[in-house]
Amino acid sequence: MGNKSGRTGKYVLFYFAISIIITALLNTVSCAPVQDKIAALRAQQQLEHYRESMAAGFFETIIEQSEQVLAENEKEPPADVALYVLGEIYAHHDYKGKDYALSQYYFEKLIENFPNSKLTFEAKTYLSLFETITAKEKLTAAAEEKASQKKIIIETKKRSVSPIWHHKVVENKNFEEAEQNNLQILQEAGKKRPADEALYNLGLIYAHVDNPAKDFNKSQAYFQTLTQEFPDSELAEEAQIWLGLFETIEKIQQIDIDIEKQKKQLTR
Repeated sequence: MGNKSGRTGKYVLFYFAISIIITALLNTVSCAPVQDKIAALRAQQQLEHYRESMAAGFFETIIEQSEQVLAENEKEPPADVALYVLGEIYAHHDYKGKDYALSQYYFEKLIENFPNSKLTFEAKTYLSLFETITAKEKLTAAAEEKASQKKIIIETKKRSVSPIWHHKVVENKNFEEAEQNNLQILQEAGKKRPADEALYNLGLIYAHVDNPAKDFNKSQAYFQTLTQEFPDSELAEEAQIWLGLFETIEKIQQIDIDIEKQKKQLTR
């Protein structure tokens, strides 16, 4: 009887020890999600604080604070928030030191160091935005190149075409009078020359930067009519160049719209 009592006591102690271990494990498991939620809430509060400071224009202060965080440890929270904020600042339209390359660097660092962070998704969206901006810059460069080529071609053409095309399209910036004169020529000439010159002039008038009634759609329509009705005209080639420029402008404008949409989504 004494032995049984001793063995029973041992088992009681054994089960008691096991229960303590299980309880400790359960507490650890149950605390982990709570700790994660607390960490996520703290990160969100930090981000909101940084964004309020950005809205107030304290860019340099935020950069200094974020760099201090990264200097201590760039692979542990709150380094994820610091990296994200630095990425946002260097892409911010109001920051004079805006630098898309630096912004891209910080976002890529965030993705590398914190692949599971909720901020990583937004960082990837920003990187996609930078690809769009790069595409815009390429189109802009192409547009400038086309404009330069256009000027060269037009200057070359001016040396060889009839003297009638050497007169100014608009005198003293009187665009309405110039429009009426060319519309009258167009009406009288019908589909015969010098209707091609009138169409070209009207295209230039509506594309002119100083024209209060500037309208790229009307300009484009006149150039298209010229190329369709007078394909053999020496002005048709110049009109074609203008049409190419309008296509580039439309692409750039669409990219601007896409960029603004993505920015609004990121700052929600």
